[in-house]
Amino acid sequence: MKLQINIFLIGFFLLLNGFINAQKPVSDTLAYAKKFAINKDKYIGRPFSLLMKDMTQLQFKKAKSDIKEDENNPLPSTIFRFSDKDFSVGNEVTFVIKWKPDPTSTIPLELFQEEHNYGFTVSERNFFDKRIIQDIVVYKQ
Repeated sequence: MKLQINIFLIGFFLLLNGFINAQKPVSDTLAYAKKFAINKDKYIGRPFSLLMKDMTQLQFKKAKSDIKEDENNPLPSTIFRFSDKDFSVGNEVTFVIKWKPDPTSTIPLELFQEEHNYGFTVSERNFFDKRIIQDIVVYKQ
């Protein structure tokens, strides 16, 4: 009986600890995004998937890539937003990732952007996952 009470108490305290340490919703999007820019050394030279793994509290909703005709670097950067608002809307937190030059075709990305109206979906995430981050810049327009 004493063993069951001890097991119950341990389980109860673990559950309580989980509630106390549960992630709180992001109240300041700019501060949240700047945290990644400040710690960008952790992500530079690493795949986008690492950033996504660490970005647990708030995910990107929109992504608009700067696609060029340059064969050696057709995708120099991508602008990400945390809201569903159109890119022409100002006063939004903007998260810019500059990519390491990569000659991989951007045609799938162009199709995804058209099809999803710049929404950041699983398709876009999978396209970017192995891309290497060269720099991160965060600002609010």
